[in-house]
Amino acid sequence: MAEAPHREPFERLLQVPRGEPVALLHSCGAGPSFLGTDPIEVLTLPAGAHHGAFAMLRAFLQRHAGRHCTGFLGYDLGLDVEAWPTGAPDDFPVPVLHVAAWRSWRTFAPAPVPPAPPVAAATHLRAHLPRTDYEWRVAQVVEHIRAGDIFQANLTQPFTGRFDGDPRALFWRACEQSPAPFSACIDTGDGTVVVSSSPEEFLWTDGEHVRTRPIKGTRRRAADPATDAALLRELLASDKDQAELAMIVDLLRNDLGKVAAIGSVTVGPFPEHASFAQVHHLFATVQARLRPGVDLVELLGATFPGGSITGCPKLRCLQILDELEVVRRGVYTGAIGWFGPGPRLHLNIAIRTLVCRDGRVRGNAGGGITALSEPAREWEETLHKMVGLERTLQTSIALPPEAP
Repeated sequence: MAEAPHREPFERLLQVPRGEPVALLHSCGAGPSFLGTDPIEVLTLPAGAHHGAFAMLRAFLQRHAGRHCTGFLGYDLGLDVEAWPTGAPDDFPVPVLHVAAWRSWRTFAPAPVPPAPPVAAATHLRAHLPRTDYEWRVAQVVEHIRAGDIFQANLTQPFTGRFDGDPRALFWRACEQSPAPFSACIDTGDGTVVVSSSPEEFLWTDGEHVRTRPIKGTRRRAADPATDAALLRELLASDKDQAELAMIVDLLRNDLGKVAAIGSVTVGPFPEHASFAQVHHLFATVQARLRPGVDLVELLGATFPGGSITGCPKLRCLQILDELEVVRRGVYTGAIGWFGPGPRLHLNIAIRTLVCRDGRVRGNAGGGITALSEPAREWEETLHKMVGLERTLQTSIALPPEAP
């Protein structure tokens, strides 16, 4: 019996032999989906190997300019653009860059996500920080803001568990439990599998026009429609969340301005909003026209890592976040998506993302901290953002005991 069209991309993903690179970029019904198989060449750089990474990426994309390529760019790839102290340990080392050029590229029409087959549940999913510890770190960011060091920063925390099932099947479940328009499964073929159900678009370009859509501002969803609508109204009326978004829009306008034609940077209606399975979000659309001669890697160098998951001013935020976060971010808050053919790309911000390797699974969550942030609410926001990943993993987060 032929595969149902909406099942086909997931079924084909599962049919690729384990140990072979494969990539499925799924829109969960918001647009076409793409499957890359049978790699011609793969570029994978190990954790810590960020120096010269963008030059290697440029050479790779030039060699495969006529092909479809996919991959992920880890957060620390930004160290190839801006140097900042790196004191946080890397307790979950995975490649800082992985990109593959595909011999086989299939496009699937938009379709809803079908029910996922059974997949093993994760175990021992735990937060690394007690609540009071995370709230203290939020308060430290607020103090930096009050001191005039920064305007806002996106503080995050990790969650680690055990997962012995098939990460590709886990991706199908992630799309079912937490559908998002920029979902992706990237299997490097050497033991690392990235599973993302990201709602955030980082960059799209056709080689002339460029767009970014930062998300800032979150409220949980509620089962009761009246409560759910009230939470959305609260978000739309929040001065704190709108200020948070406005500051990041200004940062991204400046980032795009480094590579855009003079006068071409524009901002759409402000704010926009979208509702997903577990949360409501505010976002904005920033667009520009690239200067002639700007290639994909120069565009990435001007904008990476994304401003919505760093803060402003970006470099000082990167320094402060490295001091306050307990481990390195890895793939999380980097970018995932496709390149080519030609001067085209479409990348997400790697949030709502799980990384599987050697029987371990890592997820992360965070939020933008401003002068108006309340540490307790910021802690709660990270847990709201983890709900979809908990449902995907079929387990709940265990919190460490508070210090006596």
